[in-house]
Amino acid sequence: MNPNRNIFFYRGKKLPFYFFPLAILSVVLIVAVLAVFGLIIGVAVGVFIIIFSVLRLLSSIGKKKVRKTENNGTTIILEEGDYEVIEPGKDS
Repeated sequence: MNPNRNIFFYRGKKLPFYFFPLAILSVVLIVAVLAVFGLIIGVAVGVFIIIFSVLRLLSSIGKKKVRKTENNGTTIILEEGDYEVIEPGKDS
């Protein structure tokens, strides 16, 4: 082992005075830009949802299907196009 143990410390310059305000300002600007992008994306998603809901409402207006019921509406009678018969043991 070496008996001469020397420890060297790095003596760098102190940070300049304007570093901390500059860092705070840059963080505030980054957060502001992300907030604006988030607002734009939120508005776009909201408009898409509203348009999708209106189109779905308009497309379902003419397709109201009246089903036959029995026992005061507790039993629904299905038509032939409403179901599919799957026979057991048959592989498709």
